[in-house]
Amino acid sequence: MQRARVVSPADAFALFGELAARTREHVWSAALDRRGAVLALRRGGPGDACSALLPMALMLREALACGAWGLIVAHNHPAGEAAPSAQDIRATRRLADGAGALGLHLLDHVVVARGEWASFRLLGLL
Repeated sequence: MQRARVVSPADAFALFGELAARTREHVWSAALDRRGAVLALRRGGPGDACSALLPMALMLREALACGAWGLIVAHNHPAGEAAPSAQDIRATRRLADGAGALGLHLLDHVVVARGEWASFRLLGLL
């Protein structure tokens, strides 16, 4: 069985696109090898209608445990607008710093909303 591969923000959206249908915020992550093969997919539990916890230590620990090279994070905005919030940007910067300190690469953070998505990588935020 071939593993899913993520080599572009559009691939990340395809992997996490089902988040758009959720009515509460969720934070999911994928641990990747150097070639973009998904080694592990983490589907975190729901937050509330407008926020969810970003379990940084847990995501980083799980990525290291499976020998990942990189990590992609995604969460949804049930209200319908995919633009990252100031809080999203701050949390992502902290996660990128923590990942880097451990030798991991935060490759992207994708925000999914109904019918649209935003990539931190494409927006120049990573």
